[in-house]
Amino acid sequence: DINMEAELSSSMLYVTNEDKPGHIGRLGTVLGKLGINIANFNLGREEVGGGAIALVSIDGTLTEAQLSEVAALEGVKQAKALRF
Repeated sequence: DINMEAELSSSMLYVTNEDKPGHIGRLGTVLGKLGINIANFNLGREEVGGGAIALVSIDGTLTEAQLSEVAALEGVKQAKALRF
């Protein structure tokens, strides 16, 4: 189980990944290159080196092509765009 607190926003990115050094940096870098601004970033993990979740509030929305770039990042298991 992964416990975390996150405030929901109208547009979010949900990412499951391996808990490895550099993941947050790679995710932030690719979002920046895509012109996506991060409004809030929430993290949770099972254990050191185990599974992890990032819930990222973003300004705007992600296209399918942009989401594919996020999903292609090293260590990413799943990436989904969420709308509320």
